[in-house]
Amino acid sequence: MKHFDYIIAGSGCSGRSLAIRMLPYLKASNKQLLLVDKSPKKGNDKTWCFWEKHMDVFEPVVYKKWNRLSFSSYFIRQELNIYPYEYKMIRATDFYTYTDEKLSGNPHITTIKGNVERLYTENEQAYAIIDGEVYSSDYTFSSIPPIQNKRPERYQYLLQHFMGWIIETENIIFDAECATLMDFKTPQQTGTSFVYVLPVSPKLALVEYTVFSEQELATEDYTTALKQYIHEQLHCEQYTIKEQEYGVIPMSDHPVQRQQGRIIYLGTAGGFTKGSTGYTFRFIQKHTAAIVERLKKSGNPIIPSIFPKRFKTYDATLLHLLGSGRLSGEEIFSKLFKKNKAKQILKFLDNETSLIEEMHIFKTLNKKEFAIALLNRTLRIIT
Repeated sequence: MKHFDYIIAGSGCSGRSLAIRMLPYLKASNKQLLLVDKSPKKGNDKTWCFWEKHMDVFEPVVYKKWNRLSFSSYFIRQELNIYPYEYKMIRATDFYTYTDEKLSGNPHITTIKGNVERLYTENEQAYAIIDGEVYSSDYTFSSIPPIQNKRPERYQYLLQHFMGWIIETENIIFDAECATLMDFKTPQQTGTSFVYVLPVSPKLALVEYTVFSEQELATEDYTTALKQYIHEQLHCEQYTIKEQEYGVIPMSDHPVQRQQGRIIYLGTAGGFTKGSTGYTFRFIQKHTAAIVERLKKSGNPIIPSIFPKRFKTYDATLLHLLGSGRLSGEEIFSKLFKKNKAKQILKFLDNETSLIEEMHIFKTLNKKEFAIALLNRTLRIIT
């Protein structure tokens, strides 16, 4: 049996983020880390977007950033002043290349390709069975979601699913310095849907169609919606699709077990996908930074929650409201952006506002509908 001080199971965003942040600690403490995944991470299979006030460890791979955002719906259209935040975009291909360069050849990192068949804790040690071979560690960090039995009678389960095209246009179409955060001028029959547009240049942008619903759509439905938006809203006829991405993010208020013995879950597996929006990247960075800070201080990576529990209740209430169909996502977000400053909304969505700030935001929403959704959600989980 091979022993490592730490094992990271899964080398996606969360696993690599933790490994990169652990490098100085591993060197200072002379610890060994095993990083395992069943397949190599290559190519531009996804795009991460987020906002932040200051530069962080992955600033070198930020592909594009914007100081201006826009929000549009059939109710309002406005440009958003997001200072002191910047909205940033990281492409997976750049992230994988950068982290590979940092991790490969490091004397404290061992990387293997293998299928993680089981994780468990026994006698104050964490164990991983990888392709039939047993590895032990002091702690294992996993981005592999444990099996969860759904309970739809108690909890809400939605999917955020999306298809995006990087398109190059023949004519100047985009304002390269202003990204579209949400544009609800899309078909709403299948669920809350919107498009966001991330322009890299006046003729190049990622245009992504996103839907919140219980089921994914047929491929042709995403394609039709994208073509319609490009034609009707961007007024563009001549363009080339350079790249395509597709993804599904689970959005639920089902409780997540963030730790099982000496196994600590990361990313979506650990509940660090924002339940109401699907944003994940910044929550991964906050969580992994907190883990490393704890390791430096005590050698123990187990940390308390990185944000107050009330934010889970807020997310759950919105999910139940969207699931009920009593208010559309377009109505909710239009009112939110119409009556609140953008920087305050971003702070709220980052789970960083105070109770007083949250009360000011709640006053601007449809209080009756949110109260009904909160009550219904509460009754469901206690019965």
